[in-house]
Amino acid sequence: MRFLFGLVSFIISIQGFAQNPAIEPYVDFLNHTDKTSAKDYILQKFDDHDIVILCERDHSEFTQYELVKEILSDERFQKNVKNLFTEIGLINLQPEITEFLKTKGLDSVILDKRLSQFQQDASFWVIWDRYNYHFLLKTIYSINNLSENQISYYPSDVEFDWHKVTNVEDYDREQEFEIEPRDSLIAQNIINTYKRIISNDNNKALIILNYRHAFKINTVTSNGETVKNTGKYLKDYFGERLASILTNRPIFTSNGNGFVHGLIQDGKWDASFKSENIRNMGFDLHETVFGNDGFDMWKGNTDNLKYEDVFDGFVFYEPLENHRLLDYYKGLVPKDYEKEFFRRYRIQMEYIDNNEVLKKLDDNDFRESLLKEVNTPKERKYPNFDQLIEIRDEYLRD
Repeated sequence: MRFLFGLVSFIISIQGFAQNPAIEPYVDFLNHTDKTSAKDYILQKFDDHDIVILCERDHSEFTQYELVKEILSDERFQKNVKNLFTEIGLINLQPEITEFLKTKGLDSVILDKRLSQFQQDASFWVIWDRYNYHFLLKTIYSINNLSENQISYYPSDVEFDWHKVTNVEDYDREQEFEIEPRDSLIAQNIINTYKRIISNDNNKALIILNYRHAFKINTVTSNGETVKNTGKYLKDYFGERLASILTNRPIFTSNGNGFVHGLIQDGKWDASFKSENIRNMGFDLHETVFGNDGFDMWKGNTDNLKYEDVFDGFVFYEPLENHRLLDYYKGLVPKDYEKEFFRRYRIQMEYIDNNEVLKKLDDNDFRESLLKEVNTPKERKYPNFDQLIEIRDEYLRD
């Protein structure tokens, strides 16, 4: 008996974690499933599907774009898929940005300047400050610069042109999604572009959508309001040609004062991967313990919804400890762009009636501090990172 107890203790010490009954079904599944990498799993979905949606984490989270780089750099993507769509990036940038990404041999100074220009014009916000977009565009350019198989990239967000905006009234008019739901416009942009570019050897595409935009269902708020999601529009159009894949991530809900972060199934998913020291894996959700779990990424009315109803697959790529949120970068607002930056900044502050900031805009110290902020790389963790780790690790204790 002593020997048996000692053996069990020894095994536990090797694994590092005791087995908690709450995560046993998940651990059992992981141990009896092929350890296909996240990249390979996503690429394999294109064997049976023309369209694959990847659900983005927080826009700022960087390691997910290291996964995207792995996918785009793979010869299978370059030869068989070729097309990338993203929610981020205004559709009116499509012609210019697509041509730019296929122009080989640009000087590094010119390249970085053009990348920053696309970053500056990527959104109806004053500026898109998430470093991932710069990294993604540079990744595609670098691949295209060296490969005969060219990746085509199509930003698909609503049309908005800052150069047509001279005041608050113009800003309000340019936001057509105030009249038509933004998700339907994004879906329409993707579908229309896809129909334009499709050919016999060019009919597949990876689409990156954030959070609920990637859901292949519509959602309902707690007060009964239906929220229509881009993924549902695309699912209705493409049918079984489409697969939607969830990436491991915290989930977040609004508490009225901001967003509160939590974990899928209160941390059991993350704990099961941590227990087995799995950092990179993908699998189908249908008829699995993960897929049969109640869908808890949305805090409205999701009665009887399971994860397999919302996503077809799941990829785990790096645990929470390795997630890095990156904002800003050196050269985001260079000297020759400062005047335009503050012009846009003033219009948006007027639009949201932020009188406190408007009063400071003529103050040189305030302007300099703002410029320093946007031109200085910033790395952070999720807002309540320590709490998330504590929630997960509760399942890994004796």
